Amino acid sequence: MASRPGALTEWSPLGSFKYLLVAPFVMSSMHSYVTAEDEEKDLWRLMIVALLLWRIIHSQIWISVSRQRTVVGRRKIVDKHIIEFEQVDRVIFNTLHMYLANMKLPGFSRLPLRRLDGAILVALLHAGPVEALHHHFLYSRYHSHHHSSIATEPITCTTVVHPFAEHIVYILLISRPMVTASLCGIMSVAPVMVYMTYVDFMNNMGHCNFEFFPKHLFHLFPSLKFLCYTPSFHSFHHTQIRTNYSLFMPMYDYIYGTTNKWSESLYERSFEREEESPDVIHLTHLTTLDSIYQMRLGFPSFSSHPLWSRSPWYLTFFMWPFTLLFSFVPTSAFSSRTFVFESNRIRNLTIHSRYLLPKFTFHNLHLSNKYCNINIRRQYKSQRHRESINNIIEAAILEADEKGVRVMSLGLLN
Repeated sequence: MASRPGALTEWSPLGSFKYLLVAPFVMSSMHSYVTAEDEEKDLWRLMIVALLLWRIIHSQIWISVSRQRTVVGRRKIVDKHIIEFEQVDRVIFNTLHMYLANMKLPGFSRLPLRRLDGAILVALLHAGPVEALHHHFLYSRYHSHHHSSIATEPITCTTVVHPFAEHIVYILLISRPMVTASLCGIMSVAPVMVYMTYVDFMNNMGHCNFEFFPKHLFHLFPSLKFLCYTPSFHSFHHTQIRTNYSLFMPMYDYIYGTTNKWSESLYERSFEREEESPDVIHLTHLTTLDSIYQMRLGFPSFSSHPLWSRSPWYLTFFMWPFTLLFSFVPTSAFSSRTFVFESNRIRNLTIHSRYLLPKFTFHNLHLSNKYCNINIRRQYKSQRHRESINNIIEAAILEADEKGVRVMSLGLLN
């Protein structure tokens, strides 16, 4: 929360109902595309739905990858705790803005699939001032909410943990290239999709809290540091605030002299970070198929609540293909060893890590619909899996002993 919240700081009173704000636009775009004549079909209006889903999937991938990498510790930048489970919506407001622009903005409807001159104009206009947000009046009422997270994470980037009023400001800044190209009559679908993906990628990458780019990249191309920021570069903006303002393109910090002098040193040191050796290990395992979503690497909105006694209806009816896919990935790709999925510090002395054994304990499970009929048996009671599970546990204990772990506990059926 901001230190002195101003007007339009949240729209949390809407709760999950804010997602329903998009529903009429989604239904209208699908209906109009199906029923309209070929020359009247608006492909871009339909693609807004696809862009919404892609941005959600893209952000979730970054959240899961970032949490796994920072738990392991290799190339980690900041050790301080991350704000846990404070997730607000990511892209709903942006999607509403695009639907309104599609209806009201000249040149933003019935867009062609691609147009080179429009793409060039969007690229040239991509830049924007952010220093005004750090003036005391705006910072204390709005932007300090974003800076309350010292250790960055994709969930804290500009499309997520920001007050509602800041969403409006960011939309005005980010939409300038698209609005200008639309008013010039040279906008198309492809530049919008690529531009929004680029914005999300750079936001998530800059807040991932581990060094993403290989070490030799900036040595081979030294001028690249002026055109593309790094997670370590942006981390100084969260730890010291009055430095490294630039989003995406650090050349503005170099021009105005706001670059932190230790930026390159921190970038180099981050590659020296090795995997952390825990003092305490708790070895647990998966339970039901849906428990994959409540891992810290899964959906934050789910992992902030206890495991369900009965899965929500939307997971059962809409998510079953993803449930099967996400559940069998760890049991196949990581079937021969455990992996770290959560780590905590206690009084800066002890690291408590949770190692996950990729096996399930659900009872006989039958998934059936008109497309799929699958019967899965519980693995911990299966004679076929018993030996492999014991081997994995034994290997985990021996590995922990080699790392000098002081305490190791076995959870659930281990």
